[in-house]
Amino acid sequence: MPYHIVTVTGSHRTGFGLQVEPAVSIKALAGRVSDTDVPVRGDTLLLLFPEGRHGRAILADFALEAWRDGDTYYCRSSPDDPEFVLVIGTERGPEDLPPGTEIWLDDTAPTGEARSGGWSRIIAQFEELPWVRVDADADPEALPSQWSPSEPPEDPMT
Repeated sequence: MPYHIVTVTGSHRTGFGLQVEPAVSIKALAGRVSDTDVPVRGDTLLLLFPEGRHGRAILADFALEAWRDGDTYYCRSSPDDPEFVLVIGTERGPEDLPPGTEIWLDDTAPTGEARSGGWSRIIAQFEELPWVRVDADADPEALPSQWSPSEPPEDPMT
């Protein structure tokens, strides 16, 4: 069954596509959907634009913005309430995803649980790790080194 993930307040280009703002509290999302309804790369998204038109897009990424340095994990969201960032696989820019656009998971039979183990497992994994929250506005040179993916997906927004 389709469900609402987030309403866009802004977006910006990344190597993967168009990163949506705001980030999504996974505890809040998990609290209103089935444990098995976990969006994963390749899932179809339904975009409901403010002026009434709609479109579809491919989910390029839905994950915690985090990285590891030694035995410590760093993230920009609160370790007590992790937030996932949603990235749409597209070559389009922020002007094509206006604030107020609703993003819904459009798959009628999500397969995320088969690959993720479900929301309860994901949340439990995060709670077991040694996390440090970093200031989102901190100078990147002052942060521990970050891992960057080398190849973005190529699925365009339609």
